[in-house]
Amino acid sequence: MTRILDASTVGAVSARHVPYLFFVQLDFSQPLRVCSAGYDITWNGYTWLGIGALGNIEPIQEQASLEATGVRLTLSGVPTELVAISLAEQYQGRPCQIWFVPLREDLQLAVQPIRLFSGRMDTMSTEVGDTATITLSAESRMVTWDRAKVRRYNHEDQYARYPGDRGFEYVPQMVEKQLMWGR
Repeated sequence: MTRILDASTVGAVSARHVPYLFFVQLDFSQPLRVCSAGYDITWNGYTWLGIGALGNIEPIQEQASLEATGVRLTLSGVPTELVAISLAEQYQGRPCQIWFVPLREDLQLAVQPIRLFSGRMDTMSTEVGDTATITLSAESRMVTWDRAKVRRYNHEDQYARYPGDRGFEYVPQMVEKQLMWGR
């Protein structure tokens, strides 16, 4: 997939020395926003917790064809109070995003972060000590491309998804209804 980068981004990443960091957002009920800086950074209206050595992000593959890709990342140094959220919740299928951020020489954001990955959390293992280490596998949204949609177009299914919506209430009466046209 070809990415279109503006001139300032191309200049920021093609310099001789490019300091950089990563932003990672895991959408639990309380989103976990961390960055690989040793200090907290404010970007996009949120404070991203600087956990220093982020851990490891496996190389992210991009395909020109319609093909599902995944990523595996390890977050180390996560405070234990934030890990309690990840252990107590159903996380599979929730959004996961990773951004690459080139920095200026004064270690401030040079340009807008570049989204490297946007997908859904799949499997996770957590090791807890003084700080915690979370190892997470995420899948791109293309994984669901071949899956059948489990959706029934009836009143019960519509009401379960949208309480109070009565749009499909009379569908069963219309199944065998004889309509006379042109009289």
